[in-house]
Amino acid sequence: MGFRDLRHYLAYLESRGQLLTIQDEIDPVFEIAAYLRKTCDTAGPALLFPNVKGHRMPVVGGVVNSRDRVVEALGFTRENALDRFLDGIRNPLPPVGVSIDEAPCQEIVLVGEEVDLARFPAPTYCAQDGGPYITMAVQVARDPDTGVPNAAIHRMQVKGKNRLGFFWSSANKHIKIQFEKAESRGQALEIAVIQGLEPSLLLASQVRAAYGVDELGIAGGLRGEPVEVVKARTVDLMVPARAEIVFEGRLLPGYRESEGPFGEFSGYYGPGSMSPVMEVTAVTMRRDALWQAGLTGPPVTENHALCGLPFEASLYYDLKQQFPEVRAVHLPLSGCARYTAYVSAGIRYRNQGRCILTSALGSNLKPKMVVLCDEDVDVFDETQVLWAVATRSRPGRDVIIIENNCLAALDPSAQEGINDSMAIDATRPFKEPFPEIARVPGVEKVPDLKALAGTVVGIK
Repeated sequence: MGFRDLRHYLAYLESRGQLLTIQDEIDPVFEIAAYLRKTCDTAGPALLFPNVKGHRMPVVGGVVNSRDRVVEALGFTRENALDRFLDGIRNPLPPVGVSIDEAPCQEIVLVGEEVDLARFPAPTYCAQDGGPYITMAVQVARDPDTGVPNAAIHRMQVKGKNRLGFFWSSANKHIKIQFEKAESRGQALEIAVIQGLEPSLLLASQVRAAYGVDELGIAGGLRGEPVEVVKARTVDLMVPARAEIVFEGRLLPGYRESEGPFGEFSGYYGPGSMSPVMEVTAVTMRRDALWQAGLTGPPVTENHALCGLPFEASLYYDLKQQFPEVRAVHLPLSGCARYTAYVSAGIRYRNQGRCILTSALGSNLKPKMVVLCDEDVDVFDETQVLWAVATRSRPGRDVIIIENNCLAALDPSAQEGINDSMAIDATRPFKEPFPEIARVPGVEKVPDLKALAGTVVGIK
């Protein structure tokens, strides 16, 4: 499966009964967010708002609001999702250039004084947010030295007619590295903000790839065909040709402005800060462009569903390189798809579990808590994981705590990104006597009773 663009994906959702059109007039201040909150809380349909108060442009949201929908959008299954995602990372397909005539994202071009961000229905999501935000756009920029592009998603606050506040949460964000290189020379960093994309492009932007890896190539690997790109009009960047809207511009050197607060993926407000500002030099878009909105906040939201699989694949890859015995990795939504990791492995030697756990804590993902289980535990079933913790771990022996670790800056319990991390070895003691699991013979022969509810089934 592969989708050409957001519209192709929306047509697919509609054919599956997973797209709901809300015909009432909806206010972009809080009301769109309220609908998105409801559909995320219930793993409900994607939502299309054709009648947005004060705007002619429709808004769509909730398009990847559950892990099942993410996996389905890529044509994967729950069982093969990690391995298939890694195949996409390992086998990228570089983007291919197309002409302006072949690029729907440039059907309308607004330059200079024609730019007015007020015409776009960017929602205001949470009660204390600093204003309307762009939350589901992919930012593309290039390293000033190598020219290698990077694609990622960062929140952007609408600040004025042609200005966007730009926030990154930690020092190792790749676009921050690019900007600091340019700023050290007194130069602006050219940037494009890509709005309205199909799932593979959004997911690829969340991969914890090495610096210098082009995430648009990963998107091609995930969907099995290259992403079509076109030359931007006012910046020296290539952008996805089938996007809905592209904001072109520059991150200004030596200038910061107040940004935030904003309701973040942790479920709490991320505080305001002095952050860089993007000056928008042009907007290009389709004639009948759609605005793509995405909610974040307490789990589960589209943010969590979007990050879960790419982050899992990154940690799975890191651990699998060192420990082929690792079977699966899951970042549960209860841990905001970032802070907690569940890992299963077939343990081969004494204390191997501690080696796996310390490697996971020191990985690029930097989880706050890691739980290691035997391979008979389904790490995607939180009840099984906590059962293993409750019955197989001895806290005095099996809990590792690392104090004053560098972790996620947006963890509300951290102080400037510094917090303690913990690992729990919930595997059976290696080669020591341990009770067998009580199992009922023949369960696999019983039919799907939920599917048969309300019918009469013969009794032998």
